[in-house]
Amino acid sequence: MNHRILLHKNKLYNYGVRAIAYEWVCSYLSDRYQFTCTCVNQAEFNMREINFGAPQGSVSGPLLFLVYVNDISNAVPDVIVKLFSDDTNLFVAGSSSTAVNQLANDSINRLN
Repeated sequence: MNHRILLHKNKLYNYGVRAIAYEWVCSYLSDRYQFTCTCVNQAEFNMREINFGAPQGSVSGPLLFLVYVNDISNAVPDVIVKLFSDDTNLFVAGSSSTAVNQLANDSINRLN
């Protein structure tokens, strides 16, 4: 879940997340860091900002994920998109295997 995409105002605005609620989501996902240990005996740590996902074990994480993926079919209007939990399937059809292959690759690139 890319924070930049999720925090795009139109995405959240369409679900009624506006004003203070929008600012809360921005604050909730911003300035989060993860620590990794690079040295076992010296306990040396590296810190990196997290720009993807939701805090592990959070109650709001699954809801934010649903908001993030719910409009995924808008990105690929030429194919059928089926969502189940965290699984996404694309169904493509065409007049030849070459056409199907091209449409499938184009769709995956648009989703990416």
